[in-house]
Amino acid sequence: MKNLNLHQQIILLAGMFFVLMIIVAFFHEDGILTIYEFENELVQFKGSNKKLENQNQKLRYEIDALKSNPFAIEILAREKLSMVRPGETVYQLVLQEQSTVLPTKE
Repeated sequence: MKNLNLHQQIILLAGMFFVLMIIVAFFHEDGILTIYEFENELVQFKGSNKKLENQNQKLRYEIDALKSNPFAIEILAREKLSMVRPGETVYQLVLQEQSTVLPTKE
């Protein structure tokens, strides 16, 4: 720096300071990269919140139906508890396991 005049030294120091500030702005714990990561997390959280709101709304509709509609209670009892009315016959379909042995040609 001894070969540079005062004007050149000031420009060089200002440039070094500018580069240092850019580095700090990007890599500091509150820097641009951290803010970008937080924004991505925020988008993900908003998406999961929307899914949960939809699920809550669906559950509210189901609760309202169960409180006011006896047919909804019957459907729930049939599906979840496998209940049947007296005199009904229930048929249960059981899937047969597929054989791993290939048929032979005779």
